[in-house]
Amino acid sequence: MKLLISAYACAPNRGSEHASAWNWTTEARRLGHDVWVLTSPAHKDSVLAASGDRPLRDINWIFPEVPFWPLKQGSEPKWERSYNLLWQVAALRAARKLHTDIHFDLVHHLTWAGIRAPTFIALPGAPLIIGPVGGGETSPKSLRPALTPKGRVTEAIRDISNATITLNPMVRYGLDRAAVIFVRTADTKALLTPAMRQKTRIMMELGVPRSDIGGARGARQSPPRLLFAGRLLYWKGVHIAVAALALLCKRLPETRLTIVGSGPEEPRLRADVAARGLERNVEFIAWMKQPDFLRLYAAHDLFVFPSLHDSAGWVVLESLCQGVPVVCLDCGGPKEIVTRGSGLIIATSGRSTRDVAASMAEQMHDVLASPGKLAELSAGAIARAHDFLLSKQVVSLYDQSREFIQAHSRPGGDDRQPEPVAEAGKIMERT
Repeated sequence: MKLLISAYACAPNRGSEHASAWNWTTEARRLGHDVWVLTSPAHKDSVLAASGDRPLRDINWIFPEVPFWPLKQGSEPKWERSYNLLWQVAALRAARKLHTDIHFDLVHHLTWAGIRAPTFIALPGAPLIIGPVGGGETSPKSLRPALTPKGRVTEAIRDISNATITLNPMVRYGLDRAAVIFVRTADTKALLTPAMRQKTRIMMELGVPRSDIGGARGARQSPPRLLFAGRLLYWKGVHIAVAALALLCKRLPETRLTIVGSGPEEPRLRADVAARGLERNVEFIAWMKQPDFLRLYAAHDLFVFPSLHDSAGWVVLESLCQGVPVVCLDCGGPKEIVTRGSGLIIATSGRSTRDVAASMAEQMHDVLASPGKLAELSAGAIARAHDFLLSKQVVSLYDQSREFIQAHSRPGGDDRQPEPVAEAGKIMERT
């Protein structure tokens, strides 16, 4: 299949969306597809350096540039949302030129993978696939009182933004023209119009090569050790983990929590740790190289990720691959990744932050106090990781897409060349 993938964020040896897109595009080529990738010029050097061996060197990389906006290699532009909008128009121009000669079978908008991220690359005769995308998840209202005033306001604004997603013409352009839309959670699907929901499928696109999956863990660490990794933002829920640790330490006083990451919540979290007398129980690490971080899993028993509305959670799958059970809330994407056999899913409905922290502490104690239960969950984590084998994920998405498109194809349908969103198009024309 001749496949055009739009992956604005795509680069090797990075995390999150960049890693997800890199793994996806390279796996599509390994599976035998002829692949063209449109991606940001910010990572051109690293992409080309990593593509020297077959089959990766058979991927056709295209780096559309925004006129008069040069980028530094390895760095994202300061005003990235504005840059991405203009880049989408540049990507459309490149796609049109390529399609004239190549005649793609499918076009796939992969990243950014947020429901609010626009795509303009609808091409005649090449069905457009969008996603999987997320971003429609929201934090439980019962947990918002524990947030900072700024956090509560931000969540209220997010609610309004979610409710009006399909009123944004930039976003609606691609969603209307897509043949198939993949979303990560039912929360995101619910935000779409009825017509959009009819062509929407739910799928978590995270995938790992078999070589990244380790083996089940044995004995518990002594003392018990918990791990969190991610940006220190209010909605990542690290304050809940600290509150749960304080309760857990009343029964297992030597329990340790390692927090890897940095962000605006760090001063508040450090103050909370000090106020609870947990300085000797909590270690903050601002940043670690990926190989060093992966080795850190072996020294911890549970990965604690109490995010309020992550749409996916790459680090959650990474933890499962290391045989480390995950503790998460029943919110957003993590609850779709973690199962009762591979971790702990803490209920939030109608519960305050104190209640959720107490439940988390109680369930973590039960696991840490039972070596057999911890070993069982570790084995379950490895088993669950195998459900996300990259090759299976890529095959599944494109098979589902083809089946849906064939079932809903309209003979003699409109094959006219779509125009880009007017406002963005005019901006690019002026530049």
